[in-house]
Amino acid sequence: MLGSQIAFQTAFHGYDVMVYDISDDILEKSKTTFKKLGESYKADLNASQKQIDETMDRLHFSSDLEKAVADADLVIESVPEDPSIKKDFYKKLAAVAPEKTIFASNSSTMLPSQFAESTGRPAQFAALHFANEIWKHNTAEIMGHPGTVRTYLTPLFHLPNL
Repeated sequence: MLGSQIAFQTAFHGYDVMVYDISDDILEKSKTTFKKLGESYKADLNASQKQIDETMDRLHFSSDLEKAVADADLVIESVPEDPSIKKDFYKKLAAVAPEKTIFASNSSTMLPSQFAESTGRPAQFAALHFANEIWKHNTAEIMGHPGTVRTYLTPLFHLPNL
C-alpha cells in the first residue's frame, strides 16, 4: 500500500521513479492503483489533470530487478513485513544495484539493524518510513542503525516535498 503512495508522491514532485515488482501482472494492476491515487490528489490537493498526467509519465515499470535499479540513487523497499523476504530481497538488490545506491526500508515494525548486513552496504542503509496518505501528511521518519554513515543520509533530509 505505501509503496505505491511513495512512488506516486515522488513522481508527483518531479522525480523519475522506477516501480519494481516480481510480476508483470502485478505491475499492470498497479497502474489502476496509480490512477486512483491521481484522483485522490485531484480531490485532496486540487491537482490538475496535467499534473497527474505528468506524474504518470514519470512512473516507469519493470519486473527485471537489474534493469529497475540500473541507475538508482535511492531504492525504497516496501516488500512484505517478513524478515526472510526482506533479507533475500536485499541480497538480490546488492548484487545488481550501483555502488552509489542508498537502500532504505519502508518498514515501520522492524529495525534497520535487522537487515543492515544483508544489504551488502550497511553504511548506506536506513529505514525511511512514510505516513499513510503521504500526499496529505507529507511525513517521513528516517532511522539509521549503528553502522549507518550519516553522510549517506544527508540527501534524504533535503528531498523537497517528500
